[in-house]
Amino acid sequence: MGGAKTHVLSLIKKLSEHAEVRLISFRAGEFAEDALKLGIDVRVIHNKNPIKDIKELCAIIREGGYEIIHCHGAKANVMGAIARRIFKIPAVTTVHSDYRLDYMGSILKQCTNGALNAVALRFLDSYIGVTDSFADMLIKRGFDPYHVYSLYNGIDFDIKPSPKTRRDEYLNSLGVDDPASKTVCGIAARFHPVKDIATIIKAFAIAVRTCPDLRLIIGGDGEQAAYLKGLAAELKLEDKVFFPGWVTDMDTFLNALDINLLSSLSESFPYSVLEAVKSGCAMICTAVGGMPVLIDHGANGFLFAPQDIDALSSHLEYMYLNPEKRRDMARLLYEKASRQYSLDSMVARQLEIYSCVKTAVKVKRGQVTICGSYGRGNAGDDAILKALIGEINETDKHAEICVMSRNPLQTKLKYRVRSVYTFNVFKMIAAMLKSHLYLNGGGSLIQDSTSSRSLYFYLFTIVAARLSGCRVMMYGCGIGPVRRKLNRRASAWVINRFVDRITLRDPGSVRELAQMGATRTKTTLAADPTLNLAPADESVIQSAFFNEGLDTGESYMAVAMRNWKDFDKKAGIIAAAADFAHEKYGLIPLLVPMERKKDMPVAEHIAGMMKSKPKILRGEYDVHAMIGILSKTKLIVAMRLHALIFGAGQCVPVIGISYDDKVRGFMDYIGYDLCVPYEDLNFDILKGFIDAAYGDAEFTDKFKSVMLRIRENEKENINAAKEFFNLKTENRHS
Repeated sequence: MGGAKTHVLSLIKKLSEHAEVRLISFRAGEFAEDALKLGIDVRVIHNKNPIKDIKELCAIIREGGYEIIHCHGAKANVMGAIARRIFKIPAVTTVHSDYRLDYMGSILKQCTNGALNAVALRFLDSYIGVTDSFADMLIKRGFDPYHVYSLYNGIDFDIKPSPKTRRDEYLNSLGVDDPASKTVCGIAARFHPVKDIATIIKAFAIAVRTCPDLRLIIGGDGEQAAYLKGLAAELKLEDKVFFPGWVTDMDTFLNALDINLLSSLSESFPYSVLEAVKSGCAMICTAVGGMPVLIDHGANGFLFAPQDIDALSSHLEYMYLNPEKRRDMARLLYEKASRQYSLDSMVARQLEIYSCVKTAVKVKRGQVTICGSYGRGNAGDDAILKALIGEINETDKHAEICVMSRNPLQTKLKYRVRSVYTFNVFKMIAAMLKSHLYLNGGGSLIQDSTSSRSLYFYLFTIVAARLSGCRVMMYGCGIGPVRRKLNRRASAWVINRFVDRITLRDPGSVRELAQMGATRTKTTLAADPTLNLAPADESVIQSAFFNEGLDTGESYMAVAMRNWKDFDKKAGIIAAAADFAHEKYGLIPLLVPMERKKDMPVAEHIAGMMKSKPKILRGEYDVHAMIGILSKTKLIVAMRLHALIFGAGQCVPVIGISYDDKVRGFMDYIGYDLCVPYEDLNFDILKGFIDAAYGDAEFTDKFKSVMLRIRENEKENINAAKEFFNLKTENRHS
């Protein structure tokens, strides 16, 4: 029924252009009949005897020579799991809902159908969630991230809506007077508590006070019909809210709307929203299911928390008072949806998933284990991991990755890879025993400025990986500082004996490694793996600016600091320098916490010392969005290395405050001398650097060529790793 039915039938209809598809329906009725009307090859199996059902299914599979079984729903999952076992062909399932809640209304069905479905799911090969949230649900419940995919609904944007009745005539028929002068918002849905249409009526009652020509149409029917109509009457909205009943002509209904609303407490990725987008409606939706993926808040629509009446009324007022902006939002949303959520893109993704399932190979020790400082919420470390995974996947599409992380579940959900807790030695070694390659890096792991304990842990992992049979590579690393003599000797001894290949991210690390005496392993100067990461799409960046209350027309200076020794004494210097930049150049200070938990108190402390009114980046953003945000600034002053890397990569002038050799090393590598040692920091130096950096006409042209060269160097990381992937390929067997 509903969206699941539309998903299956539209998918099969389009898939039939690319493959031989047969639909098996385990129930007669409307679903099978509608499939027949679409010309789909459908067979109904409904013997009221599961043994006969499975025999009939097996006969069809045997006769048709089918290569993949694709299941939708509980009974199909059970049947598919049995057929998979018999025929040894891959079976995948699409998860349209939380399978634990499917039979909540019946204890008997929950204990029979629900329990059988939960067991059957564990015997299928791959799982497709119709939103990322459903895919995440499966991963949280222990399903292997490498067998879980996302496939968002898609519609045919090439077929244009054909309203049967003109907008004004339709609105007149509902009782809307002078419809040409009205801004119309609306929703078509079941009148069920989960749709929470009452929130729309209450928010509309607030908005209409300042928006007299706003009108609301609520199409649909259901158990809450009397309640909703009574609520509208109670709020004295009879001449402004209209109930046309169940909507059979959606094209005409949507053509009448300027703004489509979604107020659901829970959703997946409803087709009704895509149909509204195709009709040119602007969108205001609750931030549920796949809506945050579709809508970039403030850029191409608005999101609000379920039951937040004030937020919804505020968004309605904004769209009413800013018709040009509303139309721009609708246009941008249409462009995004038609590009990413078309029927063609959905089918292409489905075929890609089939290809992955069909060509999946088992490789002895086929895994790659990655060790680094991951899972702590640090934007720089997240960027390194993102880059590492991307480069590995580009090199070997069959590669499976396991990451040692402080937060394994978060890492699994964020990157769709396997993960074990960094300090769980038993799981770490188990992962190594399944791996052909162990990557130490990126980041600066071989250093003792944090502690000797940290250094010896990472040295231990290198030894353990080598003894477990892995090839060992230090990938895009920084080295040092390693200050204690014993630590330097231990580091050189381990690296010389247990590391097969090294790529380093800056010349200073090359020198440090040589000075330690770690010279036996082949070493290449590369660059930080994050240098080739791209900024997010413009709409995502615009959404971030909107959420933060930032104006893209203003000029910002990003300040990315961290806590360090005697920071209280330095905070005033940084605050004064930011005020200077604001007073002289009109740069608004934007304080950027790169590691949110640790850096936010630092940012607030600096902000409290400023005369100007700084902004603090308070939201949590992924790596690409963070790069995009920093790309929009005019100048970056940072202690955090990856704030400098992100900025320089986008040709934004950067000023470094070197609390660690890695900061000085990067600034030397890019050939930009605006870097001061942390202990020497004073106002005059920082003021002089700001004067030198801001408006540097030569910076952009110079750094385009510099960054092009360094980005080419970065490719040495994956080029060096390829030899280990080639060795693995020789051992691959199906």
